[in-house]
Amino acid sequence: MKMSELILAIGDDNVEFQNLDQSAISLDYHHKKGATITFGTTMSILPEGTKKLGLVLWLERDAVKAAVAKEQAQ
Repeated sequence: MKMSELILAIGDDNVEFQNLDQSAISLDYHHKKGATITFGTTMSILPEGTKKLGLVLWLERDAVKAAVAKEQAQ
């Protein structure tokens, strides 16, 4: 299933996003192990995990910047 199909299936009202750049506590890169990102969130924690399911979705920065600029220009 594509991400756009999943969002369409559950509805926009059931989706929110958190920008990792804005909520990162630490960013660390090791050339052999890759990146480690520690971030904070206000999401509640329940015995079975967080209240809402979190997914990491990587987007091209320039594409997001262009889409936001286009939306704001309308």
